[in-house]
Amino acid sequence: MNISKILSYVVLAIGAIGIGLWFVMNGAISGLLEQNGVTEAREIPLSESSAAIGPLYNLTLVIFVLALVATLVTVLSSLVKNPASLKKTLIGLVLFLVVIAVSYFSAAGVETPMKDGEVLSANGAKWVGAGLNAFYILAIVAVGAMIASGVKKAISN
Repeated sequence: MNISKILSYVVLAIGAIGIGLWFVMNGAISGLLEQNGVTEAREIPLSESSAAIGPLYNLTLVIFVLALVATLVTVLSSLVKNPASLKKTLIGLVLFLVVIAVSYFSAAGVETPMKDGEVLSANGAKWVGAGLNAFYILAIVAVGAMIASGVKKAISN
């Protein structure tokens, strides 16, 4: 059995455990809601919610990290086996970083008061703007690629 197949089974098992934990955590939250007479989880007192949900949250976090590591190992092992795909991946990564850089330098950063009374720093606001700009650029590229693919397919037929 190769490493890719083993990691696929590991990821499948982690997914099954995650689904089980979701049901357990959902039951714990429902019980806390009833005990405290509230309708939303954010209204539960912090001391009570952390005692019941904390361990499940930590376990879920560990499982998430394990799934992430398994995914990265699978992707990196397939990239090492196929140097042509490694080159294409690096080109895509560099292009993505160029989009992020263009988005960051085109964003404006102004200190912004928030609803809770805190102030979002100019750098934080600039990163928010950069994220929005990157989203718009990537969305335009994706839609353009779909349109180009459709036009190319229509012309070839």
